[in-house]
Amino acid sequence: MYDTIRDCDNTPFGAWLPDVSSPEAEDPPKMIRLVDGRRLSWHEYGDPSGAPCVFLPGSGASGLAGAALHAPAASRGVRLISLDRPGLGHSDPAPQRRLVDWAKDVEELTDQLELRRVGLLGHSAGGPYALAAAHLLPRTVSCVVIGAGSPPYSESWTRASRVTSRMSRLYSQLAVYAPRLSGALYRVSTPRSAGAVERIVRLASRGTSKDAQFARDHPDATRASLMALWDGSRQGSSGPIDDVAAVARRWGFELREVATPVEWWHGQQDKRVSPQAGREVTSRLPCATAHFVDGGHYVLFARAEEALAPLGR
Repeated sequence: MYDTIRDCDNTPFGAWLPDVSSPEAEDPPKMIRLVDGRRLSWHEYGDPSGAPCVFLPGSGASGLAGAALHAPAASRGVRLISLDRPGLGHSDPAPQRRLVDWAKDVEELTDQLELRRVGLLGHSAGGPYALAAAHLLPRTVSCVVIGAGSPPYSESWTRASRVTSRMSRLYSQLAVYAPRLSGALYRVSTPRSAGAVERIVRLASRGTSKDAQFARDHPDATRASLMALWDGSRQGSSGPIDDVAAVARRWGFELREVATPVEWWHGQQDKRVSPQAGREVTSRLPCATAHFVDGGHYVLFARAEEALAPLGR
């Protein structure tokens, strides 16, 4: 059905990063065929015998982003199934999908892997994808952990200036209404070579922001996130733009309908997704526990040991 993963106990973090000459992982991703014929691929990190958890990385990032969480996942007893969403990495595209429709991919994955109970982990734009899967699979999903999750941009309360930045609103609207322009901008801003990855790692570590501090303290994790963006665009920019557009359109469900417990982490100094957006989302989730803490957009990674605790054995 899929390749058996190798033992990852005590493997150094760096061994889980792809070779810098390519965004390809050392081993090829696992892959299944969905009922509609599309391929769904993923990478695995953490403890292979641990509690299964599906990881949904941020906007445009492939499952290689899970490499940054390998060590804390292994420590917490979490088997991290880090997905390539449609059109990202090696997963086939599914244009014009709704968020609620995409969640069926997770349902098929859990069925084929014979996983009766799973946790969900989402970062940034991966947060809405985690909520969509929790909404569809309340009997399968045990817990959801989200870091700096994106709000539903189509809602009027989200469009208030105090909840989302003008740049965030523009970026999401371009993905929906001007995908070709959005794709051109994405190609310019996304690393497409090993040299570009290293330059951005150096640039990201400059300054006094919490994210700059994170990049200085965790260069391998920063590098892994950039490699995941490179890998996410291996099929072109249409996949990443569709990925954003699905979050920007109506989700197909209401936040109040997500009954699964949600642990929400948000950095008080997050400049990409405002803490106020996190407060608005968690106020509408019926079973949310909010953690607004010192940190930036990557607080989920900076506090991974603590954040992953509810997902482990």
